[in-house]
Amino acid sequence: MNKFVSLILNVIDSLIYFFLGPFNVLYIIPLFFRRIESSLGIELQKIYAIEITGVVLMWIGLIIAVWCAVIMSTNRLSSVIPFFKPKELVTSGPFSQVRHPMMWSLFVVLFGEAMMYSSLFTFFWLLIFIRFSVIYIGKFEEPYLHSHFGDAYQKYSTLVPCWLPKCFAKREQSLEM
Repeated sequence: MNKFVSLILNVIDSLIYFFLGPFNVLYIIPLFFRRIESSLGIELQKIYAIEITGVVLMWIGLIIAVWCAVIMSTNRLSSVIPFFKPKELVTSGPFSQVRHPMMWSLFVVLFGEAMMYSSLFTFFWLLIFIRFSVIYIGKFEEPYLHSHFGDAYQKYSTLVPCWLPKCFAKREQSLEM
């Protein structure tokens, strides 16, 4: 297969993944829950400062996701699409703080979305999604990365926390002293 066809297929695969993955998690499902919330007459008071904070968090989540995508795509080290095999372990940028920064970016966007819409059901969806993510990564992604990268991933996983970024982990350790 020539490089042009391969590139076109990668773009198509990326668009399919984006629609099935982040688009559903961040837009379709929260919209569904907000409509249920509305039909039940559940409406929290909207506070402008909380809405603005939510928008800022959504932008921060987007920036983290784009930063991760750029790092993974640089020199074709890896891919933002989970079912493409990574060629090299990415440990720089956000990956130096937490092993799954792309998931963090989704969590931050969803939390911002819950704040922006003052939506209790979107917040519940965030909690459900976090739980699903912990199960999926623990049972599938982490074992795959350990088998694919071997000792390099083992060393990386001892240096970089899975879920709580280093900046929070250091603070937590200093509070214990």
